[in-house]
Amino acid sequence: MWTGALRTFWLLPFVWAFPTLPATGQEEAAPEPVFEAAVALIAAGERDEAERLLNDFLVDRPWDVPAFHQVGAMWLLAGDPERAVPPLEGAVARAPQFVDSRLALGQALGQLGEVEAALEHLEAAAEREPSRHEAPYLAAAVLDRAGRLSEAVDAAARAVELAPRDPGMHRFLGRLLLRIERWPEAQAGLERALDLGYREDPAIFADLGAALVGQERLADARAAYERHLEFAPDDAETLLQLGYLDWRDEDFEASEARLERAIALDPELRRAHHFLGLTALRRQELDRAEAAFRRALDVGEDFPEAWLNLGKIALRRGDAEEAARRLETAIRYAPDYADAYYQLSFARRRLGDDEGAAAALERFEELSQEDDARPDPPR
Repeated sequence: MWTGALRTFWLLPFVWAFPTLPATGQEEAAPEPVFEAAVALIAAGERDEAERLLNDFLVDRPWDVPAFHQVGAMWLLAGDPERAVPPLEGAVARAPQFVDSRLALGQALGQLGEVEAALEHLEAAAEREPSRHEAPYLAAAVLDRAGRLSEAVDAAARAVELAPRDPGMHRFLGRLLLRIERWPEAQAGLERALDLGYREDPAIFADLGAALVGQERLADARAAYERHLEFAPDDAETLLQLGYLDWRDEDFEASEARLERAIALDPELRRAHHFLGLTALRRQELDRAEAAFRRALDVGEDFPEAWLNLGKIALRRGDAEEAARRLETAIRYAPDYADAYYQLSFARRRLGDDEGAAAALERFEELSQEDDARPDPPR
């Protein structure tokens, strides 16, 4: 899964850069017309014809390293890494000393999921020019895509060290730190990006809000989310987060208004349905609460918090059998869900299953002793 900060990370300007070749009599620049023609074909959806044109061009210029690089860069910028790889490999084979071609090839291979091959080229680029930040930056993105988040964070931190005045690097690192819930460090990175003048994506304020919520700094989080809302008044996720903060402040009318607005913008935002259900529960409106939780499950059944709350409703209504079924479903989706075991112990006891009740309570107590066992509230 990519983070928001990575949506356009591949299309870096250096894919077109290429150092001047040593004077060998072979430094002739690739003529513009062939590239203009290829761009027109790509825009018209005729990629096979563009590929044929560019390949023919390269066949006639086997010595022209910049041409191989530029053809690969063109395909990268066109969002076609598979076609980008062969010419970039040709550039690297002909001139392994030129870092930009290795960086571009690492980009393309990373997009194709060839993680180790991508990292190999990016590491080679870093070894040749250790002062440049692009290699660790791209390595972090490749590692992130591969789910190797701790390694991605280390690589992104290295990129920040090499480009300490680049707000985008701090934003990138902060976003990764946010995903592994290192809240204070994420906050620091995001705030540093803003201090350095980051202006590319106002969603940075929403990310900052999430980092502050993770630290229970709710008033500061509200300010950050409201700042994002100034730029994106119809952002359903931000409205959801503000609705959550209203709910935490027990301002249920404001919470409902925000959540209903979020749902109007994005009917499949299941956490908004879930918090509407929690608000209704606080008001003892069980029918409304159950309907909201079921709407959340209509979006996706793998939502243990909704099953938990449906189980609580069944217990309040005296239907212990249905409560046990719902709570066991919550546990099936989240085997370490301590609260579900706790509620299940009540349901089992009401069903006369003392052994099952004791087992559920014992499991609850085991999980409660583990600091990270209890799921965070859905945000």
